[in-house]
Amino acid sequence: MTLRQLVTTIQHRLQPSAARPIGADFAANRLNLVQADWRDGGWRLRAASSLPYPMPRDVLLASPKALVQFVDAALAQAPFQGRRVISALPPADVRILPLTVHVASGQTEAQAVGRAVSEQLGERAGQHVIDYYQVRGADMDGGERQVLVAAALKHRVLDYLAMLEHARLEPVALDIGPAAIGRLLATLHGSDVGQSVALLNFGAAKSYLTVIWGRRLMLDREIAFGEDMLAGAVAGALDLQPETAASLLRQHGIGARPGMAVDSPHIELRRAIRAILHPACQALADELAHTQVYVASRTRGSSISRLYLNGSLARYPDIQSRIAELIDVPVHLLDPFGAFPESARDTAGDTAGEPATTSLALATGLALRGGADG
Repeated sequence: MTLRQLVTTIQHRLQPSAARPIGADFAANRLNLVQADWRDGGWRLRAASSLPYPMPRDVLLASPKALVQFVDAALAQAPFQGRRVISALPPADVRILPLTVHVASGQTEAQAVGRAVSEQLGERAGQHVIDYYQVRGADMDGGERQVLVAAALKHRVLDYLAMLEHARLEPVALDIGPAAIGRLLATLHGSDVGQSVALLNFGAAKSYLTVIWGRRLMLDREIAFGEDMLAGAVAGALDLQPETAASLLRQHGIGARPGMAVDSPHIELRRAIRAILHPACQALADELAHTQVYVASRTRGSSISRLYLNGSLARYPDIQSRIAELIDVPVHLLDPFGAFPESARDTAGDTAGEPATTSLALATGLALRGGADG
């Protein structure tokens, strides 16, 4: 099937339906699904599910029969309706380009973005599928625009859509991951239109920092800080296997809190981990400080009002207090279900608890597409 044929199919599936599409996140280690309803000016959680893969992700996605059985099992965990989905390509398959474009007289914004992308990618531009998201700033009324461009190779897009088809899912849209996360944060803080809120999403190799201002995405950037890097530093310093070091971090966190009693369990080990990881944590602190300066420059002085943590490191012991030492704002663990009223979550199904619930941020943002925040 060609890209044009797939687009035609997706447009057909965008026709009104009784149930909204399911947010489907085929993450590194598990499938995360969320479905929501838009009722009476607010969101209601219909169903949520998070199921670990029974085999390596690449093997599962290349095995249509096993993939269908697995997806069916995930859908059976909660009262999902239909098989229409909104999904997002894996981060490795999408290049996010923060660009400043100048919209000339008689030129549309899309035309200006297209020209800027062509200049950025050169002759390779024609090999990509391009989408973009406008970034909010205090100077939005001028001819200059700040945008986040998502560029993915056409064959990667086709392969991903084919995978969804093989799973007997019906893709109605492919979203931009940072836009979906920004949508979730905007829903969580719908009334705080003048505030900037940030999410630090920890990954295995890298982490991602997303900032919204009001209800609009302002910034999404990649940070060289992840579980593999931290485990590697501990393994090298203590002469351990990386897997053993990673296990220690999951058990003891990334360092002892200041003022911990000397008789606290494993206090010497936790102090050693803190010392080993101090350079990495200081580099993260510098990144957060630079982000605060950038936000203030784009918002005429507004600062980040709170920082959410999500992803693998968000489940580490004392992670909130350790990150709070690095940035002078309140730090919270992200609860994606905070986007829904308590009374609207009762029928959602069993997500298998931690770590499943903390894995649902992207799927929730995908499911929220098309409401008050776009």
